[in-house]
Amino acid sequence: MDNWKSSFLEKLHRAQEQCARKFSDAIDQAVAPVFDDLAEFLRDNGFEASTPLKEAGHRSFKMELAENAYVLMIFRFTGVGEFEMRTETFVPGAEPILDKSPCRVVDIDRDWAQRRFQDALDRFVDLLAGQKVASEADQLVAV
Repeated sequence: MDNWKSSFLEKLHRAQEQCARKFSDAIDQAVAPVFDDLAEFLRDNGFEASTPLKEAGHRSFKMELAENAYVLMIFRFTGVGEFEMRTETFVPGAEPILDKSPCRVVDIDRDWAQRRFQDALDRFVDLLAGQKVASEADQLVAV
């Protein structure tokens, strides 16, 4: 490999690492603090709140009312400036609802995180109450 290609690949690798760090920083500075604030409220109301997956490029947040009744939100870095948010909602007697949404790192802030957690929990409670709910993707389009 010639010098230019080698140099280019080094710069590209550093740029990609920087993008991945921006994602991790956004999760640490906006999403995790919102979850931590929400976790106390949830625990006071019978939930267990945890972060089962915490590794480079991936983070998950679980809000569990019972072993078979919970919401799991997974954030996965997918590329330059982008990530995937996957929400898995499980309620006894209902089919699990699995939603995946492509998102932009630049959109992450505390308000964004709070809306995502609140939307997921609202859908969970509606499903628990036996109400039919729209998918997360449908709700985002309607907004």
